[in-house]
Amino acid sequence: MRHRVDHRKLGRTASHRRALMRSMVTSLFQVERITTTGPKAKEARRFAERLITRAKKGYRAHQESTSLQSSGKDNEAKRQQAVALAHWRQAGRFVRSPEVLRKLFDQIAPLYLERNGGYTRIIRLDHHRVGDNARLVLLELVDTEVTKKPLIRGSVPQEAAPGKPAKGPRGRSKTSEGDSADKDKKDKKEKKAKPAKDTKRETGDKKDKAKKKSDSAGKKGATRTSKSRKSG
Repeated sequence: MRHRVDHRKLGRTASHRRALMRSMVTSLFQVERITTTGPKAKEARRFAERLITRAKKGYRAHQESTSLQSSGKDNEAKRQQAVALAHWRQAGRFVRSPEVLRKLFDQIAPLYLERNGGYTRIIRLDHHRVGDNARLVLLELVDTEVTKKPLIRGSVPQEAAPGKPAKGPRGRSKTSEGDSADKDKKDKKEKKAKPAKDTKRETGDKKDKAKKKSDSAGKKGATRTSKSRKSG
């Protein structure tokens, strides 16, 4: 019985699972929307929301320290600055990228100062992952510039870089796929356009050969009978 167990093991060891969560949360803060499976998204959401809460506390402490310094209260300002630094270091233990950590405290935390939790959302997608048929979901931050835009998958193809053909769903270029399809169609048309063999002529030739063989066999038999009569 699984009493007092509140996390998913995800078929991985503790170190592998922690590294996975660290990389997923870092990429979530970096691009603000990631695609993954349902169980992994639910686990990563816990760490992401805790880190955003910590970043909010550090941001408020930093704002208070600056206001106290401007008012001349240096001792209290140092305390608040120490609190902000502690939150920064605690978040840095999980988010190892300095750029993403700075974005978390400077850009993401101010967006949710008036929101008490619920910083992320999970959206289920219609398609499944190729290979194990796992259900895919979107894990994204709420009310950011990226996630406010509507996302309709499959309606608009990905734009290719200039000078490079657009890639299809399996990594193949669409131009190469189109060329191969055109070649197959041409080959089929050429095969259909080829004149069919005259089966009637072939059957007639076979019959003529069979008649010649029978005539020659009849002549040989007649000559043998005539020789035998003469000798008798």
